[in-house]
Amino acid sequence: MRILKYLLLVLLAVLAVLLAIANRGLVELHVWPDGMPLPEPMASWPNDFEMPIYLALLAAIFVGVVVGLTLEMVRERTHRREERRYRSEAARLYRENKDLRAKLGQDPEDDVLGLERA
Repeated sequence: MRILKYLLLVLLAVLAVLLAIANRGLVELHVWPDGMPLPEPMASWPNDFEMPIYLALLAAIFVGVVVGLTLEMVRERTHRREERRYRSEAARLYRENKDLRAKLGQDPEDDVLGLERA
């Protein structure tokens, strides 16, 4: 499985390099729509700039991945909190079970229940 993962990563890296080589042309990106006044703190910033198209594509992919991971982290927050609560509850119940077995004189680490013969 690990070899498959590395093989996939190498394939993605080769595809990214091929994309960069094939798309070296410059593209003009506008930060703000034309004709719309910029807010005062941003008035001195450049409104447009040129960059290779592969950088624009890779930047868009990167931003998409970061936004997706952030939203997934926020969505999983409640699940992680519940898991921590369940783990602490399981640890508390394990300790309580161990204490009760010790009070009864059973080995607390014994997994087999003591069955009495009738």
